[in-house]
Amino acid sequence: MKHQKKETKEPNLSTKKKIADEILQQVGGSVIFVLLLIAAAAIGMVGWLSITSKKTELTEESNAVSNQLTGFLQQYTKNVEQLAVNPEIQFVMEHTAPGDNIAQTAKIDTVIDNLAKIAATDSENVLAVWISDLDASSFIQSDGLTSEEGWDITGRGWYRCIETKQTILTEPYVDSSTGKLVLSAAAPVIDDATGTVLGAVGMDIALDHMTKIMSEYKIGNNGYILLLSENGTYLYHPQNDLIQKNMKDSDISQNVVNAIASKQDTFLRYQADGVAKYGFLKRAGNTGYVVLSSLPLTEYYSILIVMVLALIVLFAVGIFMIAVRIRKSAARLTRPILELNKTAQQLAAGDLDVELQITSENEIGELGASIQKTVNRLKEYIVYIDETADVLAQIANGKLRIELKNDYAGEFQKIKNALFHISDSMNEVMAGIHESSERVSIGATELATASQALADGAQTQASSVEQLTAATNTVADQVENNRTKADVSAKATAQAADMIGQNQENMKQMMIAMHNIHETSQKVVSIIQTIEEIASQTNLLSLNASIEAARAGDAGKGFAVVADEIGKLALESSKAANTTKELIEISMEEINKGNAIAEGAVNSLKESVSAVGRVNEMIQETAENAATQAESMEHLRAGIREISHGIQDNSAASQETSATSEELASQAERLNQMLQRFELSK
Repeated sequence: MKHQKKETKEPNLSTKKKIADEILQQVGGSVIFVLLLIAAAAIGMVGWLSITSKKTELTEESNAVSNQLTGFLQQYTKNVEQLAVNPEIQFVMEHTAPGDNIAQTAKIDTVIDNLAKIAATDSENVLAVWISDLDASSFIQSDGLTSEEGWDITGRGWYRCIETKQTILTEPYVDSSTGKLVLSAAAPVIDDATGTVLGAVGMDIALDHMTKIMSEYKIGNNGYILLLSENGTYLYHPQNDLIQKNMKDSDISQNVVNAIASKQDTFLRYQADGVAKYGFLKRAGNTGYVVLSSLPLTEYYSILIVMVLALIVLFAVGIFMIAVRIRKSAARLTRPILELNKTAQQLAAGDLDVELQITSENEIGELGASIQKTVNRLKEYIVYIDETADVLAQIANGKLRIELKNDYAGEFQKIKNALFHISDSMNEVMAGIHESSERVSIGATELATASQALADGAQTQASSVEQLTAATNTVADQVENNRTKADVSAKATAQAADMIGQNQENMKQMMIAMHNIHETSQKVVSIIQTIEEIASQTNLLSLNASIEAARAGDAGKGFAVVADEIGKLALESSKAANTTKELIEISMEEINKGNAIAEGAVNSLKESVSAVGRVNEMIQETAENAATQAESMEHLRAGIREISHGIQDNSAASQETSATSEELASQAERLNQMLQRFELSK
C-alpha cells in the first residue's frame, strides 16, 4: 500500500497573529470588561448618592426655612389669639353698639395702652396692633389711629377670620404709610357666653426681617429659597422685580403652580427663567405660605458629572496601565517561543547546526530541551544523509552499481533497502530500454518504407477521386435544375386548381341564388292565388250588392254604381293576377333550365378540378423525386468530397508518418547512445 504524502498549508506570515496580541485581546478584554462593569456600577452608585444628597439638601433647606418661617409667624398668631381672649378687649367690643365711636368706649384707653406695649416689644417687625368691632364697623390701632366714618370692616383682607372664626394670616400687601411689605395676623373675638363674633384683633407684621432671613439662605453656588403666598404671589425672590407678582405672570413651569394648588409637599423638577431646576416645595405649617428651594440642573448634577469624569479618567489610566503590563508580561512569555520558532525555521531549512539558549523553568523550557535532544539526534544522522547523497549522485552520473559502507540503524535501514532496490530496478529498466530501443529502431525503418508506399498510392487515388467529383457535380447540377422546374410547374398547376375551385364555388353560389329565386317565385304564385280568390270573393260581393241595390230601387242606385265599379276592379285584378302568374311560371321554367345548365357546369368544374389535382399530384411527386435525387446527389457529392479529403489526409499522414518514422529511427539511435552512459551491474 502506498503512503500518500499530506500537503501542509503554510501560514501567511504577513497576516499571522502574535501571541502577545492574543493574550492582550483575551486577558485584557476580560479585565477591561470587568473594569467597565465596576465603573458602571461605581458611576451608578456615585450618581445615586450624589442625587440623593442633593435631593436631601434641597429638602432639608426647605424644611429649615419652613420651620423658621412657621416659628416666626406662629408667635404672632399666638399673640393675637391671646389678645382675642383679653377681657378688656372683649368688654370694649361688648359695649360698642352700632353707630358708636369705639374710641369713646369705656376701658378703651387701657386697651390702647396694652396694644402699644405689645407693639413696642417687637417694634422691628410689628408695625401696629389693632382691634376692630363688628357692630360699629370701626377699628383702633396701638398708635391711636381710628377708622374714619363710613369705614367698612367687610372689605378688609383679614375679615375672613370673622367668617371662619379662625386665626389667619393675610396675603402680603404694601403698607401705604411705610411702603413696606406687610401681612396681618388676625384672630376673631368671640363672646364666650353666646358664641357670637364681636370683632377681630390683629397685628400688622413687616416682612423685612423674614425676607432678610430668606436672602441669607444659599444652596450651593447658585441655589436659593423662594417664599410664596397661598395664592402663588412671590414674597421673596432674588429678583426684586418679581416680588408682589403672581407666579402665573412669571416664566415658571405649570407643575409648580399645580403643586401649590394641591397643598402637598413634593420634590419638583421645573423650568424657571428658561433654566431647568430642582427644588422641594414645603408648606410652612398652617400659615398658608409656601417655601420652594431652587437649584439649577447643572449644579444639581455637578458632583455626579465631576465624579463621572474622575472615574472615567481613573479607569482610562488603569486600563492603559493594565494593557501595558499585560503587553510586557506577554512579551516576556513569548520571547522563548520566538527563540524556538527561529530554531524550528533553521531545522526546516535543513540547518542542523543550532544551539538553544532557553532558561525558562516552565513548559516552554521543557519544550526547548526536547527540541535540543531532537537536534542532537538529527546530527548523528548527518553521516547517513551524506552517504545517501553520494550514492544518489553516483546513480545520477550513470553508475547503477552501488555500495554502502555504513550500517544504517533504526528507520534509516529502510533508506538502505530503498537504495539497493532503486539500483536493482534501474538496472532492469535500463536493460529493457536498451533492448526495446534496438527493436524500435528496426521497426521505425520498416514503417518509414511502408508509409512512403502508402503515400504514393494515396496520391494516385486522390487524382481519380477529383475526376469523379467533377462528373458528380455536373449530374447534381442537372438534377437540381429539373427539381427547380418541377417546383415551378407544381406551383402553376396548383394556382390553376385554386382558380377552378374558386369558379366552382361561384357556380355553387349562383345555384343557391337561383334556388332562392325559385322559392321566392313559388311564394309569389301562392300570393297571386290568394289575390285571385280575393278577386272572386269581391266579384261575388259586387254581384250581391247589385242585387240588393236593385231591390232598393232609387235609393240603391248609388250603391249599385259602386258595386258595379268594384266588380270591374275585381275582374281587372283577376286578369292581372293571371297574367303575372303566367309570367312567373315562364320565369320558373327558365330558372329550372338555368339550374340544369349550372349543375352541368358545376359537374364539369368538379371533373376539371379532379383532373388538375391529379396532374398537380403527379408534378408534386416528380418535384419530390427530383428533390430526393438532388439530395442524394448532394450526399454523394459530399461523400466523394469526404473521400477526397480522407485520401488527401491519408496521403499527408503517410508522408508525416514516413517523416516521423525516420525521426523515430534517429531518436532510437540516440537513445542507444545515451544508454551506453550507464554501467549496468552484471
